[in-house]
Amino acid sequence: MKELPYKHTTKKPIGCRFLALLLGLSFSLSVSATSSRPAPVISLSDAVSLTLQQHPDLQALMSQQAVWQGRIQQAGIAERPQVGLTLEDAMGTGQQSGLKSMQSTLTFSWVLQHELLGSRVSAAKTEASNLALEQQIKALDLSAAVARQFISILVKQQRLKLNQQAALQARDMVEAITKRTNAGKSSVIELQLAKAELTRRELAVEDIEHELTASQYQLAALWGKPGTAYQLSGDLLQTPAVPSVEQQLALLKQNPLLQQFANAQRIAQSQMELARIEAKPQWQFSTGIRRYEASDDFGLVAGVTIPWGGENRNAGTIAALQAQQNVLANQQAALMQAMDAQLYVLLQEMAHSQHVIETVRNDIVPTLEMAMIEAFSAFEKGQLSYIQYSSVRAELLSAQSQLLEAFESLHLQHIEIQRLTGTAISQ
Repeated sequence: MKELPYKHTTKKPIGCRFLALLLGLSFSLSVSATSSRPAPVISLSDAVSLTLQQHPDLQALMSQQAVWQGRIQQAGIAERPQVGLTLEDAMGTGQQSGLKSMQSTLTFSWVLQHELLGSRVSAAKTEASNLALEQQIKALDLSAAVARQFISILVKQQRLKLNQQAALQARDMVEAITKRTNAGKSSVIELQLAKAELTRRELAVEDIEHELTASQYQLAALWGKPGTAYQLSGDLLQTPAVPSVEQQLALLKQNPLLQQFANAQRIAQSQMELARIEAKPQWQFSTGIRRYEASDDFGLVAGVTIPWGGENRNAGTIAALQAQQNVLANQQAALMQAMDAQLYVLLQEMAHSQHVIETVRNDIVPTLEMAMIEAFSAFEKGQLSYIQYSSVRAELLSAQSQLLEAFESLHLQHIEIQRLTGTAISQ
């Protein structure tokens, strides 16, 4: 880049220095300088891994696994067998007085539940499988949140540098106009305008510094280490290519949100099977030994109990579960339709962001940089007022901000596409 013809300084103006800065390979952000030892450098993948390992929401879901293991174990436990003792013909009158004619029967009874227990265990396992999908959904959401915060910090870092350079240029301009005013070549009005512009630029720097501090804290808080020292490494210029619509639509079907609906239908099916089995009569068998006190003899007793009727006692539950399956299928179709449209729009927006980046970077910014050089030269010769020069400088600063916004939009759109399709989050 050519230097602007400043006579009082060797600094480049913001227009010429911006692209050299923005296109200067990768960016790194020091989050804290309070530690004497070098802060660890964290990439996007590192930040995602730390969050997935330590975020309490995922830890809570992992703890739920033990809950479901207990429920599955409990579902396989049958009703306890029963031991009974019956006394007959005792403590009566006449021949039945005392214990001389007493009959005592010791019985052991149980219910056949093998099919029922198997169905209960199967239903519990099917419900437990939904936990894995919940973990996937939460992991995707957290990964996307980390990536958005990561990109936001990189962009704010560049905005800070952009505004710092604008403040330096505004300070240089105040010095230049002060000299011109003292020499009678500029009015006091221009000097006051330049000072106001410097104040605005310094305030913008302070605003972004506060925003960066907050964003840095929020990012570290996602993995449970807010306020710790670290550095971020990333490159906004490594822009992802726009994927094909067909490829992304195929991946969209793997989204765990959609799989959750399919799993919910399987859960309803297993609950229907359980309801059908529970409606069947549960046979109860008993066997035992009877002792006759009068003759001191023993005899074998056995019995079976079969519940009568009630085959349709779960008909309402089964009908409700069948209807629930239809509801889930319709909800799944509606979600797929909405996500399909959202994905298509994101792909179009991503392509547009790439076009904006190419146009602003290759055409608008270089044109305005040349205009900035000419404007400064004209200002130095007294052919251009400060207001006119400031207008050109504002146009360049606006274009540079637009370029940063386009980079940010492209990355955020890519992150959202990855979240929608259920793929691993990457910069």
